[in-house]
Amino acid sequence: MIPTILTTLEVALPLVYLAALASYAHHFFQDDERSQKLSRILLYTILLTHTGYTVLRGIEQHAWPLGSKAEFLSLLALSITCTYALTERGEEEAHTGMFFLGITLPFQIAASVMMEPPPDQTHQVLLEHPVYGIHVIFTMLGFAALAVGALDAVMYILLSRQLKRRELGLFFQRLPALMKLEEMSRLATTAGIFLLGIGLGLGHFVAGFVLEDFNPWDPKIVIMDLAWISYFIGMITVKLRGLGGLRIGYLALGAYVGLMITMILSNILLTSFHSFQG
Repeated sequence: MIPTILTTLEVALPLVYLAALASYAHHFFQDDERSQKLSRILLYTILLTHTGYTVLRGIEQHAWPLGSKAEFLSLLALSITCTYALTERGEEEAHTGMFFLGITLPFQIAASVMMEPPPDQTHQVLLEHPVYGIHVIFTMLGFAALAVGALDAVMYILLSRQLKRRELGLFFQRLPALMKLEEMSRLATTAGIFLLGIGLGLGHFVAGFVLEDFNPWDPKIVIMDLAWISYFIGMITVKLRGLGGLRIGYLALGAYVGLMITMILSNILLTSFHSFQG
């Protein structure tokens, strides 16, 4: 019964994300009140459906559902969507939804396409460990916050360019003020760095105590640690030099794109225990 439901939801989730993206895009360009209401209905439908899917998958495999690349991407999409839902509720502003759903949709499509049956028991002991669950939560929140910071940076860059050309067009009318976007990007990125750092630290702790063959010099682990260190050094540099404006916008966006490229390449070219499937 549960496997059938999971398969159905893996098909349905990208469709719901796509519908929400289309509705938010319509609201952004037309500023229509009905599309705003529909967008919020679809947003909460995504949250309920995706959370239910994640819980069911965890029940089915009797472990935290982060044993594969597909599960990671699916949880990342859910984390970013949850973060946006909180932002929209707090700011009472739905015009930015198009940007957030625009990045979560590809993640969920990739997750649904790559999703496989739950992994075998080879590394289940790690997936069942309670500290591993805390590691998952902090890691996902970290990645989600960094994604939010990058998206805020994208909106900052778009709005800044429009203002520089003195074209008070759609972005000027719909997006928050430049100072607000810069503040949002800075806070989200800073929070993401600290949350991801805690998540990585907990990951080292639980793997070192649970896995008998754990190798702290595993290439994927080293690459991820170096990526986080680079982010942290960048944050300190920005703070000490008092950087702001477009420079910090490009920095936040470039750092996130670099992080994603690094993760994708390391998953394609390297193998490690993080796949939990061989």
